[in-house]
Amino acid sequence: MSFKSKRAVIGSCIALFANMGMNSTFTVFLMSLLTKWPDAAPVMLMPITVGCAMSFICSSFLMGPLMKKLTPRSVFLLCAVLGAVYNCAYAFAPSYTVIIIASIFGGLVLSLGTHAMGVNAVTPYFGEFGKKVGVIIGIVLASASVGAAVFSFAPGLIELTGSLRNAYLVIGAVVVLCNLAAYFIIPKTEKPAASAAGSAGAADSDLQGLSMKDALKTPSFWLVFIGIFCMTVMYQGLCGHLPTFLKVLGMEETRANSMQGIMQFVGIFFVLFGGAIVSKIGVKGLILLSGLPLSAGCLLFGFAFKDPTAIWFATICSVLCVSGALILNICPVITPTLFGNKEMNRINAIYSGGVFWGAAAVAAQILNFAITSDSSGAARYDRGFLLAVIFGVVGMVLLFASLLKNPMRGLKASAGAGK
Repeated sequence: MSFKSKRAVIGSCIALFANMGMNSTFTVFLMSLLTKWPDAAPVMLMPITVGCAMSFICSSFLMGPLMKKLTPRSVFLLCAVLGAVYNCAYAFAPSYTVIIIASIFGGLVLSLGTHAMGVNAVTPYFGEFGKKVGVIIGIVLASASVGAAVFSFAPGLIELTGSLRNAYLVIGAVVVLCNLAAYFIIPKTEKPAASAAGSAGAADSDLQGLSMKDALKTPSFWLVFIGIFCMTVMYQGLCGHLPTFLKVLGMEETRANSMQGIMQFVGIFFVLFGGAIVSKIGVKGLILLSGLPLSAGCLLFGFAFKDPTAIWFATICSVLCVSGALILNICPVITPTLFGNKEMNRINAIYSGGVFWGAAAVAAQILNFAITSDSSGAARYDRGFLLAVIFGVVGMVLLFASLLKNPMRGLKASAGAGK
């Protein structure tokens, strides 16, 4: 690895740590915001939905054109500005309506400054990484998970700084400094050292692959689109409802919240593990590793976990469920496998940014239909978690179907016939 490639990895990790961490602070400050604006309880989750929806729109329609005009370091500089606006708006918001509007800026940071752009920053050096590409992608994506986990302790800033406003200002300062650091660390020139076809799971070919226009016309593109959406609904839906589910069973709030912390921290190792072994298990193995343990964890929570004092059982379930973090590893691996490298970053942005966060915006609401469907009014989390598993299984089947329809296989065959 050259010094420039190392700088690209370090810079993207620093930026992803701060940007993903920033976007996780809304949920940890939820009770503080509810105390400040109790009348906003009916729409308390609206900023999350709006922010994720904005990330979906930006990743699906704006990321591709932006990445052709702006370098990753320039995008992280933009994230410094957007992060400052987001945190200052939250700090000085006179009403909850302003919080909802400000979440648009958070959604932009989520789209521009996290998973897709982190992979984009290191893509020019795939040729240098060789067989370690999967490991590098795992490290970059894990840095975002580390940020989410570390920032989950942000409520302590209220005690340290004296107020919720000061806590947001401190977070804003961290985000700005980290993105500025990424801007100066990542090399100015990002010319590919070699074809990204050496990436894990990519077709071993000298073909560049499909254009975005051609990829949109293939069944595989839409099978992956819906497949990632369904698997994300399973993962994010469980994450959204798990703490409340555990509290309803009678688990004390501290322990219930700790299950979420366990999922976040162990998820970091799953992302790194997935990146390290992807060259050995391939994209099919990665899909199974992402979905099967998570499905088992969901079913155990829904149908076997009835005793809130059995903290060991909840811990085992949580550890199983962290496999869902590997969904983000699937995106940059399956993209070159199916469509080559011609527009890898643009297509990957749609999957890891647009589809993932679009599904995150509606996952909790989708499961909520099943959870609240009991005529007695009792919450039926078993039904909700079962619905999550159904979504996950459908997602895995669709991803496998996309590999069967691999358009790159036909492209190689036609190229071979032409020789």
